[in-house]
Amino acid sequence: MASLTEYLALVAVAFLAPQLYRFINFIWLYFLRPCTVHEYLHTSPSYALITGASDGIGKALAQELYDRGFSLILHGRNEEKMRKVCDQIRRQGSRNVHYFIADASAEGHDFAKMMEPFKDLHITLVVHNVGSSELRWEKTDGLSEEYLLDIVRRNALFPMLLTRVLLPKLRAAAKSGPVLVQFIGSQAGDISPPRLGLYAGSKSFLKALARSLDTDELVWETPSGVRFEYLLVGQVQSNSMQISTSIGTPSSERFAKAIVARMGCGWRKYAPYMPHAVMQWSMEAMGENVVDMFTAQAIGELTKKLEKKA
Repeated sequence: MASLTEYLALVAVAFLAPQLYRFINFIWLYFLRPCTVHEYLHTSPSYALITGASDGIGKALAQELYDRGFSLILHGRNEEKMRKVCDQIRRQGSRNVHYFIADASAEGHDFAKMMEPFKDLHITLVVHNVGSSELRWEKTDGLSEEYLLDIVRRNALFPMLLTRVLLPKLRAAAKSGPVLVQFIGSQAGDISPPRLGLYAGSKSFLKALARSLDTDELVWETPSGVRFEYLLVGQVQSNSMQISTSIGTPSSERFAKAIVARMGCGWRKYAPYMPHAVMQWSMEAMGENVVDMFTAQAIGELTKKLEKKA
């Protein structure tokens, strides 16, 4: 008959084994795994389509992928800004850089028509970076219905409906090599901070969508070769988040390098930037009540900082 000590040992092993496995995966992903982004360059030219690429993370990611050998299809809302970004990138090489203009928060887009100019291009990477939400003091009932709908359309519906139109083309491209679709998510989608309920809910929608679509393409009938990833993102310095950089708050350029370094790692959900992964792990360990109190304080302080700079 097993002793109490043996029972306690079994409990300890059952508790520690998953944490040890997670730690080993952490070491592999952030310190040992080689970059495999070149695997998506299987036909020349191979294109990366990036939404929200007129500044911030999207712009930095476009530059990083161009430097790695990709031609580009970029999306933005402001045509003047988008032209400047494309011209800046074109001056550094001879590969193609295309763009299209669409307000992701607007309704009534014809996504098939939007993608028509690119129907003959070999798209192997799609990064849904577009998305944002202002920090406001008002609660949800203090915001207009149209403002709330803008948040949902920009952060959830636009990437979902664009993916729907792209899928047949991506499956065709996957016949010659792997194809990857990434949704830029947020840690807000896991912790649901105050004043960001619709934004957090939209990111949670993308997380569920990425998993479902990945399952569709991987195990439903014959695997298509198209994979989906949802990226957990913490604070990143950008034009819309004008805060000082730190270990926990990288510049857009540094963060873009982290995304590219871990593309195609095989995980459906992960934080591409290592300090954000540590933060995620810590928040999961603290429990909801502690996290809710901490995030409420942090959101209040951040809102005040951004209002002073506005």
